[in-house]
Amino acid sequence: MNCELKVAGYLGIAQKAGKIAAGDSAVLAALENRRACLVLVATNAASSVQEEIIAKSQAHGLPFFTWGNKIALGLYIGKSQRGAVAVLDEGLANAIRKLLEKE
Repeated sequence: MNCELKVAGYLGIAQKAGKIAAGDSAVLAALENRRACLVLVATNAASSVQEEIIAKSQAHGLPFFTWGNKIALGLYIGKSQRGAVAVLDEGLANAIRKLLEKE
């Protein structure tokens, strides 16, 4: 199984468990509230959105990845297009991080 399918599976599990913040404003709120454990920003998200979310992730010392596109991120969590998602569960975030660091 390739990395993308594994990450998609973990994101689906996180969504079903209620451990996903999806969309720019929800991800920013999760970062501010220190609930986010890992952030994924779509490669085709607006550059201003990418910059703001990445800067806040770095400021809080959280792992982040520019990965996937808006359609794929939304699809993996059963929603419409999303420019960013935050994983709110440490175990799932670590599993995704390990996969993406290998890629």
